[in-house]
Amino acid sequence: MGALGFGMVLAVLVFWAVGAHNRLVRLRGEVVRQWSSVDAVWLRLLVRLQGGLAARQVLASDGETQDLQQIQTICDDLLEALTQARLQPLDEDSQKQVVSQHLKLVAAIRLMQQTVQESIRPDLDIALNRMRQTLPAALIPYHVAVLAYNEALSMRPASWLGKRLKFKPAIRMDLSLSAS
Repeated sequence: MGALGFGMVLAVLVFWAVGAHNRLVRLRGEVVRQWSSVDAVWLRLLVRLQGGLAARQVLASDGETQDLQQIQTICDDLLEALTQARLQPLDEDSQKQVVSQHLKLVAAIRLMQQTVQESIRPDLDIALNRMRQTLPAALIPYHVAVLAYNEALSMRPASWLGKRLKFKPAIRMDLSLSAS
């Protein structure tokens, strides 16, 4: 009778572990899927911005051309950070690098708005407004997925299993500084 009881307990533990593992993997996959949506939005914004900057460089003066090239360089750096985050979507350092490069781009655009001709300012305003309007909306499903995954990862006894499988919590991207 003792062996039967032990076998039942062992079976329950195995089924629980498989179920918990599958749930964590599914939620983790959802975070990655939602990140790919955010990545796609960011890429569209950057392609539009870079296209507009390239067109403006033809019409700009020498000083403005240097400013536009600086923003192009920052866009390239953000694209590189997005590439790294695409390769490792749950890596905290990759995500922080994306946020850092995004904030750097927003700051450079704001600085340039103060120094450029009136003809270029509306384009920069449009770029910032697109970022303000589309990125937060794209981040909502990502943040919901991150919250669900992190909650599942923190629950006991799934937290024990998550540690054994080296599952790390996903980070929430805070772009609140760029929305002002």
